[in-house]
Amino acid sequence: MEKPDFSSPFRQSMYANKKEWNQFLSIFLLAAGIGFTIAGIIFFFAYNWDTLSKFAKLGIIEVLLTVSVLLAVFTRWNILIKQILLTGATFLIGTLFAVFGQIYQTGADAYDLFLGWTLFTLLWAIAIRFAPLWFTFLGLFCVTLWLYALQIVPNQILEVALLTNAVTWICALATILAEWMKMKGKLGAHNDWFIRLLSVATIIHASYQIIIAMDNNENMIIFPLINALLLFPFGLYLGWKQKNLFYLSAIPFAILMILLFLFIIRSNLHNESALFFLSGLIVITGTTLLIYTVLNLKKKWYGTK
Repeated sequence: MEKPDFSSPFRQSMYANKKEWNQFLSIFLLAAGIGFTIAGIIFFFAYNWDTLSKFAKLGIIEVLLTVSVLLAVFTRWNILIKQILLTGATFLIGTLFAVFGQIYQTGADAYDLFLGWTLFTLLWAIAIRFAPLWFTFLGLFCVTLWLYALQIVPNQILEVALLTNAVTWICALATILAEWMKMKGKLGAHNDWFIRLLSVATIIHASYQIIIAMDNNENMIIFPLINALLLFPFGLYLGWKQKNLFYLSAIPFAILMILLFLFIIRSNLHNESALFFLSGLIVITGTTLLIYTVLNLKKKWYGTK
């Protein structure tokens, strides 16, 4: 007689069944195959660059791009396969722009490459409800803003600060929108990785902006500081309301890293050994307290150790 399962729902949800493993492996192997194919194309060009004609360089990419789009549009394949094909095609677009610029020596900055890549990806990102493609588009958009700040207006301190801090809000708003879609049932639980990556990007970028401002230009620290004061408490509130241990652990750890960096640059300790020891003590103590708190919350909310 089969024993009943008295484990908590939290523990049950941690382990995948056979059907879920089969689905994961099917998606993973398909995505890996397309990814390796695109990587192979890029390395093919890198290795045979000097021996290929201009027509061959552009023609191969254009043919592959066209075939990918046609297969995604006109076949009766599974919708997931079509979505993965179009996501792979977005990387072919970037490869095409890079090869075109290399052949004809357009003199364009990397900003122009990523701007064109982002614009040509926008339509697919809107039309296709596929989290990896959304994440790709957001990544391209954020990189475009960073490159514009670094290559086009590098000497305009205020503009650089506004543009780079705008990246934090793009990631944050995308995270909030994804959380809202999940609550409304428009984004499945299998896309939790998408929300996690967006939130990690938001937390890391907000923390990085504060650290850079403290180290290079304290006059501009007001912008990342406002970001952190608005976003970090909201993230903690959301984590507490949803009983989401991810937010309740990632955000305090980011705050710990910011405080650690502040201690390092303000300590005025000339003894490197003492600085290393005290920094390590801060990290170990803060991390231990954080783990202890998270484990207690986990036990309280889910009844697990």
